[in-house]
Amino acid sequence: MDKEKLRISVTEKFLGYAADLSETLPSSAILVYADVFPGGEELARFLEHVRGHRVVLVTREAGFEGPEGTEVIEVPGIKLTRLGQIKVAVLIGVARGLFNHEDLLICLSGVAESGHLDSLFILDLESEFEIFAVSQLEDLREIVRPEVFQRVLSLAIVLATQGREGRPVGTCFILGDSDEVLQHCDQMVINPFKGYPENERNILDPRLEETVKEFALLDGAFVIRGDGVIESAGAYIRTGVVSEDIPSGLGARHRSAAAITALTRAVAITVSESTGTVTVFRNGKIVMEIEKPHPLGPETEWQRAFYAGPRAPSEWPHQKKISKIP
Repeated sequence: MDKEKLRISVTEKFLGYAADLSETLPSSAILVYADVFPGGEELARFLEHVRGHRVVLVTREAGFEGPEGTEVIEVPGIKLTRLGQIKVAVLIGVARGLFNHEDLLICLSGVAESGHLDSLFILDLESEFEIFAVSQLEDLREIVRPEVFQRVLSLAIVLATQGREGRPVGTCFILGDSDEVLQHCDQMVINPFKGYPENERNILDPRLEETVKEFALLDGAFVIRGDGVIESAGAYIRTGVVSEDIPSGLGARHRSAAAITALTRAVAITVSESTGTVTVFRNGKIVMEIEKPHPLGPETEWQRAFYAGPRAPSEWPHQKKISKIP
């Protein structure tokens, strides 16, 4: 059997097995990383194997329209590990009300545009991984519009990966309950968004992306209303209470994010300048951490595998040994 036929056979078996598991387990949905498939027709053909089950497609493609009967979650256009793909998809799905903390999900993933699936995860969101504290976000739609949360999360991941003009960037976004949040803030610098019409300072406007990236270099936090209007940048959070659930060793940015979400109904998203980790806080607790994703760039076969996630040591890239000059 040639490699192409083998890949198709493996993918079909993964999908068939996922369908069987969905019958056996009390699963809520099957998540499929749609970017594995290079074309819409190929995706639709493979999804015949899971017809009759709730299917949620995860993609980096803006405006992607899945086959009839499927739901779509758009994730940032950045290469993530397999678990990273699923983490972000679950986070956005909970914010949109597609999932809740009691759900059990069957997740299928692989390398983008490889044409085949190679990983299957069964996630019990309530108990499987402590990283999935998703119950903290189930009422988030009352405070922040889902598209605003998704937009800010995407910007945070882009900043974590690309920085700004080659420099690493650490920043903090505080979303929702902005009137109460501002009661605990002082301006570290003159507010660069003050005085502008609301329609010119909404985070959902793609024309504002470069402006947000530039002001992310300022010390302090962005304060953003639930409808996406940016109230402030460079805001200093005056809080002294930090939850005992927050691990020791976190910097001032993370501790302030934890504190403000304990005092208000807001959600906070931070980017670590030192590690590039994106962390989501709610109710004074860490909801989820997303490790720094790998940047897009020219690919070789081993890079495709290496960027996609953990692999066997024999498949890791190796540097050529340099012989010592006698």
